[in-house]
Amino acid sequence: MNERKPAYAPRLSRRAMLAGTAAALCTGALLSRAAWGQSVSRIIVPFPAGGPADYMGRLLSEKLKDAMGRTVIVDNRPGAGTRVAAEFLKNAPADGTTVLLAPVDPMFIGPLIYSNMRFNPATDFTALTDVTGIQFGIAVSASSPIKTLADFVKAARAKPADYSIGISTVGTLLHFLAEEFVSQSHTGSTLVPYRGGSAMATEMMGNQIAAGMDAITTFTELHRGGKLRVLAVAGEKRADALPDVPTFAESGFPNLVTSSRYLLYVRANTPPDTATQWYQAVRKVLAKPDVREKLARAGYDILPGGTSDEVARYASALSARWTPVIKASGFKGD
Repeated sequence: MNERKPAYAPRLSRRAMLAGTAAALCTGALLSRAAWGQSVSRIIVPFPAGGPADYMGRLLSEKLKDAMGRTVIVDNRPGAGTRVAAEFLKNAPADGTTVLLAPVDPMFIGPLIYSNMRFNPATDFTALTDVTGIQFGIAVSASSPIKTLADFVKAARAKPADYSIGISTVGTLLHFLAEEFVSQSHTGSTLVPYRGGSAMATEMMGNQIAAGMDAITTFTELHRGGKLRVLAVAGEKRADALPDVPTFAESGFPNLVTSSRYLLYVRANTPPDTATQWYQAVRKVLAKPDVREKLARAGYDILPGGTSDEVARYASALSARWTPVIKASGFKGD
């Protein structure tokens, strides 16, 4: 049905149009700043409450209240390998009141393995800074006769069916690191996916599976408590939390060197002054000795702190290292 056109449609001069546009932009900026000044800030954590990532998020939120002079809460949005949380950020206003605390690797792995991504990490988000480093490791039950990574490789080569390796997630950097370990070690071990590190660790302690691979935040306290034994970590150096545990490189696998980081993301086009306030506040909080000690104790590596440009370069390099491996695996998460 055709709409009826008005009998008179006044024409605006170019000067009037520009003035109106400028006024609208100024009004929008003022409204954005007003929203920022009045709203509660929200840190989205893509994992369940009670886990290591939740602990980190709540530690940050508590300290950021003072650093930013505003209420900062944690909002847990687990599911779909961090995609649920990322979609929530994409649909949030770009006013800086909502940020995402998430590992960097799902951001470049997702587009490689999912065909139905409802966001584009490269254009929808901006990483403000890095928060902590994530080391990955392989562990066994403390009651296992396996004492070293060499022991595991030898035993698994002899009886692959008896030496399956649990992994806490699929379609992540951890998953592809585990595949690389099986390939390079020639063990023939089967990878067994679990729904999270806690369930896997429970079965490891009960000797229901021979070994498990995960971020060492899953293993750190259990290793210290004599319930699990971490055999090796995959970082360039030994983990801050587990200085007694050698790296894969030290254990005979010089090409198995990788780690990840938690980054703090905002929506693209967040006002620069708001993004700067987040950056400065987070760096101030992460410089506090008590915060650093608590994060290290939980199993995170402490980082010197990168700018947005620096973490973008880091993410690009990590993607370049692993994209060929992921593509060659043929894995699809759909």
